[in-house]
Amino acid sequence: MRGVFRRILVAGVACSLLLPVAMTVVFGLGVLLGSLGDAAGAAVCGRSALALGAVWLTAVIATAVASGIAALDDRPRGRRRRRRHRIAEAPGREPGHGD
Repeated sequence: MRGVFRRILVAGVACSLLLPVAMTVVFGLGVLLGSLGDAAGAAVCGRSALALGAVWLTAVIATAVASGIAALDDRPRGRRRRRRHRIAEAPGREPGHGD
């Protein structure tokens, strides 16, 4: 289960860092298209920037939740070692000596 939350956390951090850049570029393109007189292109870019903003907000929330779950998961990181049970020696023989 730890691997799933780790992947969610990595994806959330990546989206939290990259989506604002993409949103800014799309919003800037919309402003540029609006200033050139392309109202339809400006509207599409505005809606796209709004959608990217919603996805970015979702990524920030998912990152916070996954970080909290990972912090509360207090299991040890390493694999548990199994104890080997010794096989009972035959009576009259010393352990470790081969006759």
